[in-house]
Amino acid sequence: NFLPITLALFLWHTALPTSFSGLPPQ
Repeated sequence: NFLPITLALFLWHTALPTSFSGLPPQ
């Protein structure tokens, strides 16, 4: 089940604040 994991990671990365990720959310 790679799809749920990929979706979770995608949502997690897009939800990261700019101060933490260093990049603006897209």
